[in-house]
Amino acid sequence: MAEIRVEVRVDWGRLRGLASELQATLKEAVEDCMDDLARTSSETAPHDKGILENSYQKEVTGGADKAEGTVEFSVRESYSGGNFNYAIKMHEGTYNLGPGSQAKPGGTGMSGKHYTVGRKFLERPLQGEQEAYKKHIELKLRRHFT
Repeated sequence: MAEIRVEVRVDWGRLRGLASELQATLKEAVEDCMDDLARTSSETAPHDKGILENSYQKEVTGGADKAEGTVEFSVRESYSGGNFNYAIKMHEGTYNLGPGSQAKPGGTGMSGKHYTVGRKFLERPLQGEQEAYKKHIELKLRRHFT
């Protein structure tokens, strides 16, 4: 019986460097998607004074094996009964669009899909762009590591 010996040397420092590159590339790709979602949602949000469209905050966090992003709209309004988040009312509520909203063209996402101004201005682009975001992240990772 013949014996074959193989010696494999692993450059662990280089592998750790690749892991860091992978994490950075993944986080960058998720940031691209959150930028697109914030822009598209802002363009899709109803318009009165422009406060709602500019009220978004976005955050991307990255860890060892994942990256997560959030986009949030928040506008606090005071009235005689207390205070409430106007952004939630405009996202979830039923209302008629005013002249400013009717004149606004809406938003177009990374996929090229168009979203009209109105309720669910964050949810509709998020759902509609999910596949485009997935493809963007995969493509960015593939380009960086092939």
